[in-house]
Amino acid sequence: MLAMVQTLSETNLFLLAFSALIFDIPRYTLSLVSLVLFGIWRKSQYGPVRFDHPSVSVIVPTFNGGAGLHPTIASLHRQTQRPVQIIIVDDGSTDDTRATAEQARALGLVDMVICHGTRCGRSAAINAAARFASADLLMTVDADTIFESTAVERLASVFSDPRVGGASCNIGIVNESESLWTGLQSIEYLMSISAGRSVLDIVGAIACLSGACSTYRREVFLRQGGLDVGPGEDLEFTLRLRRLGYVVRFVPNAWAGTLGPVSGVSLLRQRARWDRDALRVRLMMYGELGLFQGRERLRDSLQRLDFIIFDLVPTLSLPFYLAYVVLLFGSQALTFLVAIYVLLLWLSFFNMALALVMFDRSASFFRLGLALIFPFYQGVYLKCARFFSYSSEIIFATSRHDDFVPPRVRRALFGGPV
Repeated sequence: MLAMVQTLSETNLFLLAFSALIFDIPRYTLSLVSLVLFGIWRKSQYGPVRFDHPSVSVIVPTFNGGAGLHPTIASLHRQTQRPVQIIIVDDGSTDDTRATAEQARALGLVDMVICHGTRCGRSAAINAAARFASADLLMTVDADTIFESTAVERLASVFSDPRVGGASCNIGIVNESESLWTGLQSIEYLMSISAGRSVLDIVGAIACLSGACSTYRREVFLRQGGLDVGPGEDLEFTLRLRRLGYVVRFVPNAWAGTLGPVSGVSLLRQRARWDRDALRVRLMMYGELGLFQGRERLRDSLQRLDFIIFDLVPTLSLPFYLAYVVLLFGSQALTFLVAIYVLLLWLSFFNMALALVMFDRSASFFRLGLALIFPFYQGVYLKCARFFSYSSEIIFATSRHDDFVPPRVRRALFGGPV
């Protein structure tokens, strides 16, 4: 322990600061402390809910998601502001999704069921249903999303501001205790979504509306032709709204739960897709990687710089940082890295305690135990996975082969064999 303290004390401040940037954890400390400082402002923004909000049509696109439909539909019917319309889109499922959806429609729980004989993709499913929606707002919902009772009302409330074009809710992991991986995702969501996006919302820098639950103005959505059918459609449409001058919001007290990947392999597959798509949309479609762009609003600059400074640069710098540490410290490199980890561990405990109190989440021994390895999960495991995803996208454009988009759609978009 003395050796670690001595190593840290002899390290220059620049290297310590860059270590903090590389391993993420301190970023969420800054987010949480900022939220405490902005506490009074937030109470005025998210005070008592009113009852004159725009109406909501809910679209649930699903491919082989029959098992999750009943809980999702039930949670929508428990809302303090009930949706005026629920539309299920069975996107070429091969399980009992269609039968489950038709049963719900026969019981009066669902207003419309649209069935695609061949899988067309999530975007096409949502775009098809949007033509039949009748409410002021469109809420797109994954088939495994379960809502707390005030979620729809709180989401709809932010659209009383005519500048708002889209909004998303706070998300938790409902199967948190199912495995080590779902438990770690639960902590990650609390930090990166609950805390991180709350701060970004304050400065108007929300870059992506969550696929699990997003809400749009129907007239804007239809006028823009709906979601892009390629990879990363949620991010692409959010950035499109921002370019059109609309405000994009995150509503931290509108809670929904979703199922997280249970195994490490399925988690890596999910994150690889997210990371590749994010880089493709930002780099190829919107050219957002330049530090300075002319005639750009401050809030748009902030959302770009958040990605570049806190995500892209630390990720691509990781192997070079580790090589530099080894060259600088030699045989003491491991001591330095362990010392950094112990420091991050204390920050992680502080972050978790503060986040649990601020967002009214319950503590448990399971979560406290996971906090011991969360800095490794967040700062090393996911960072390495993101490095390989970004590298493969830059070199091989691997998002073109993403199986989340149906093969025939990929052929139409990118040409050639799939």
